[in-house]
Amino acid sequence: MKIINASVLKYICPWPLWNIHKDNHIFITFDDGPHHQYTISALKILKDYNTKATFFLTGEKIIEFPGVVEKIIKDRHTVGNHGFTHKSLIFKNKNHIHEEIDKTSQAIHNIIGEDPKLFRPPYGWFDFRFKKIMKQKKMIMVLWSLLSYDFRETNSQVLYQRIIQHISPGDIIVFHDGHENAPVMLQILPDVLTWITEKKWIMTGIPV
Repeated sequence: MKIINASVLKYICPWPLWNIHKDNHIFITFDDGPHHQYTISALKILKDYNTKATFFLTGEKIIEFPGVVEKIIKDRHTVGNHGFTHKSLIFKNKNHIHEEIDKTSQAIHNIIGEDPKLFRPPYGWFDFRFKKIMKQKKMIMVLWSLLSYDFRETNSQVLYQRIIQHISPGDIIVFHDGHENAPVMLQILPDVLTWITEKKWIMTGIPV
């Protein structure tokens, strides 16, 4: 079975959404939440900048923090499915993959009254079976064109410089609000949004 990593080989597997060719737009996404503290902090920063984003949520944390999901929707952001346990789905049998996706979609549906249309596999790892699975579920797999590496960078200024040096219109950028390293990301998020604003680029979530 051929394994695809979202940070590599995207040119031979074009069917997921890697970026969006739209002038002067930056597409903001967050992974691994919801988190009772970090997600709320990210939402406040986004509100300060009148910016929308897409939050890819894990099922276990949705059940733990349903009020945070309600807050995301109240602030008019979009949510996507990021698997139930945030464990890799490659090399897993098809029934397990369906269960991870379906349980998370149901958890989201129980809160917002509708199923998510977007899916991002944990770690961005997937195989070619996912194309058919997405079609069956009428979902779009969203990956990225700019991974911030905020989950492992402890120096906020290094993180900030990495982002502004590599970001360009049409990029889908990934931050992590559900990771223990989120405080570093939250420290520089206002500066990143300020920098993008000064470029007169439009910041938004993934269109659905």
